[in-house]
Amino acid sequence: MKKTLILASIIALTMTSTAYAGTTATPTKAQAPAKNGQMMPPPPREFKGDRHRAEFEKRLNLTEAQKAKIEKNRKADMAKLKPIKDQIRAKKEAKFEIIKKYEETNPDLIKLNKEIKALKNQEHKIMEANRKSFEAMLTKEQKAELAKMKAEREKNFKGHRPPHPEGRPPFEK
Repeated sequence: MKKTLILASIIALTMTSTAYAGTTATPTKAQAPAKNGQMMPPPPREFKGDRHRAEFEKRLNLTEAQKAKIEKNRKADMAKLKPIKDQIRAKKEAKFEIIKKYEETNPDLIKLNKEIKALKNQEHKIMEANRKSFEAMLTKEQKAELAKMKAEREKNFKGHRPPHPEGRPPFEK
């Protein structure tokens, strides 16, 4: 209901503001004018991760040294995860090709599902190790604040995601 109301407000505001918009505005380099018969490209959007990261760091009161260590760990973990994520993506593409050709009882599909599950478990272990190393760098006050943030997140997002049909994977319990 709130989303619908907000969307309707935005549309109404956009419609009224475009009616009064002048023709003196010149297109910027980021937003080129539309060519014959084409729609204008959308304006560039801010990357939300940077804003969330800044709020996160501020709320935990992280020191510059902690921020540097965390960023270093994150980049190292992303480097470890990239080949695994690439393998998962390739296996999923292969899986969908098999699904197109055969039924779910195909032994090749069963094998790929097991391989994907094993890769996801590897991915989860690396991410869990990253989380633990991150939390080890925090002070007691920062850990308490992080616990509050987790509780708020769970409260705010509870019920937003439908339950998984097969239940939660074992590493999420």
